[in-house]
Amino acid sequence: MAGVEGFTEKMRIIEVLKRRKRRFFKSLVLALSVSLLTSLASTMGYFEGFEAKALDLLLWARGQIKSPEIVLVHIDDRAFRNLEEKQPLPRSYLASIIEVLAKSGAKVIAMDIELKVKTNPREDELLLKAIQAASENGVTKVVPVYVIRPEKEDDGKVLYSRTSFFSPKLNPVAGFANAPIDPDGFVRQMPLAVRGADGKVLPSLALAVLARYAGYDSARLEEALNQEEEIALLLPEWDKFQGRLLPQVTPLSFRFDDIWKINFAGAQGSFMAIPSDPVASLSKQNLSLAADNPFRGKIVLVGATFGESRDFFPTPQGLMSGVEIHANIIHTILSRSQILGAQRWVALSLSLLFALVISVLLSLFRPVMVTILGFIAIPLLLIPLSYLAFARLGIWVDFVTPLLAIRLGGLVGDLLERKHIRKSLGQYVDREVADQIVQQEESLSGQKRVVSVFFTDIRDYTTLCEGSPPEKVVGILNELFAMMTQVISRHHGMINDFIGDAVMAVFGATKNNPDHAMDAVETALEVQEGLARLNEEWKNRGYQPIRIGVGIHTGEVIAGIIGSEGRKKFTFTGDTVNTASRVEGLNKEFSTGTLITRETLEAVNEKFNVRRCGEVKVKGRDKPVEVFEVLGPEPVP
Repeated sequence: MAGVEGFTEKMRIIEVLKRRKRRFFKSLVLALSVSLLTSLASTMGYFEGFEAKALDLLLWARGQIKSPEIVLVHIDDRAFRNLEEKQPLPRSYLASIIEVLAKSGAKVIAMDIELKVKTNPREDELLLKAIQAASENGVTKVVPVYVIRPEKEDDGKVLYSRTSFFSPKLNPVAGFANAPIDPDGFVRQMPLAVRGADGKVLPSLALAVLARYAGYDSARLEEALNQEEEIALLLPEWDKFQGRLLPQVTPLSFRFDDIWKINFAGAQGSFMAIPSDPVASLSKQNLSLAADNPFRGKIVLVGATFGESRDFFPTPQGLMSGVEIHANIIHTILSRSQILGAQRWVALSLSLLFALVISVLLSLFRPVMVTILGFIAIPLLLIPLSYLAFARLGIWVDFVTPLLAIRLGGLVGDLLERKHIRKSLGQYVDREVADQIVQQEESLSGQKRVVSVFFTDIRDYTTLCEGSPPEKVVGILNELFAMMTQVISRHHGMINDFIGDAVMAVFGATKNNPDHAMDAVETALEVQEGLARLNEEWKNRGYQPIRIGVGIHTGEVIAGIIGSEGRKKFTFTGDTVNTASRVEGLNKEFSTGTLITRETLEAVNEKFNVRRCGEVKVKGRDKPVEVFEVLGPEPVP
């Protein structure tokens, strides 16, 4: 006996392992397919918006970092009001700021103010003289911006024309300030250089500022930018680990059409900022500036931050002025902390690894649990690793693609699982119940409902079985149950169980149906009519006619899943179910076809032709039940 039990247990284990193996390979094929599809979609740019938001999250999580070599001079709302809100800004005011910054020992003075047109000749001359006077080794330290506009395309690439306020004689190192806007309106990236309509490479403001810091003049910078496709410049570098500038310039290589993701140092206010009015007022005072003033040896950016300038843009770190965005771009180049996207194969490898892990988990646990575990792994494992790679190495590891692969794979797996469950459950319970079980509605855990319970039973079933071969009895039952199923379903009822020759159905169980009692009684009448037609067909086949009894009671039940861990069942319990079953049995005593209770009759507003049969004491109930025979669809006048 022990040997038989051991063999049985061994076979059970083998069957479980086979089932898990099938589930593993099925899940693996699905997960790999989804991973490849999501990686392909990511490569084609369909997830670009999601990936950008994920990178925004990492920037926010990293917090603010310092770049002490950059100082901002804000022309703010107060300064704008003092200038009587004149635009363009008075050139004499800009000249006074440059004069003070030059005296303070600023290393480079970047003017993030577009000088599009000439104004008063005297004012313009003051500005030009101030720029020329702020010189080092005969080259001005002022780096202005020039305006670029797309002019034409060459092999699909846009070429730009530029407009400069300055004469060829002055010819300062200058750059463009235009930054591309992402589809969601955010500024996240910046080209280091673009190709001009004349074929020459034009530097961005940030690149021009750092080139001037390294001692480039306009001619030398132009020569370096236009030598070959791969551009190499010797620029200053900030060592973020030692917190200082390296003593020597270091090479920076890039292509003219490279677009860098900006590694924002933080939100608006991350850089030291000084209002412009106190700076400009110093030019009117013949005072020597302290050697340790905040501008000495620094990169100073002058820009408008007053509201009327409209020079504010959404960024991953919030709304930010244009001058602060350029400070962040300079910081990115200076610290060599450009955000580099990891190779696509890294994201694909992560997706495939997660696919393998999830397939193993799916062979052991339910799909819902695996999906939950996958989403737990993202914040606990993948996001921290991505953050470390970003914060330490400046490498952006795409965790969006694995996340989407997990979610999409989970959805597809759930859909396949639900389809399989619906198909299986549909053979045993009503379709609406199968849908509820799949969706795991709270109502299935046990909920009170007012329903009409419908029981039917074949009269003299034992005699039928004794006098007929089994296949004949089964055929009769199948035809009868098929007819009853159609009628019950048509009246929004739900067959809860087949009990031998009996059928239990419930009306008003899975949806809000105030007419459930009416539907139940109409079903009883149609079932009796359908049985009459079947009896005519069976008579032609030589079968004896059969009779059925129907009992209906309306009341409160508990609807939900009951059972043990090994076997569960969705059913209805309570006094209403027991009473309906007992009422059906009374048909033998009263020689009737369909009996309903007083509660059901009141629920249908006495809209049927009935005959009172009296009050009857039924088993399991202290209070007698008043029953009525249903004779037809309408009462007799």
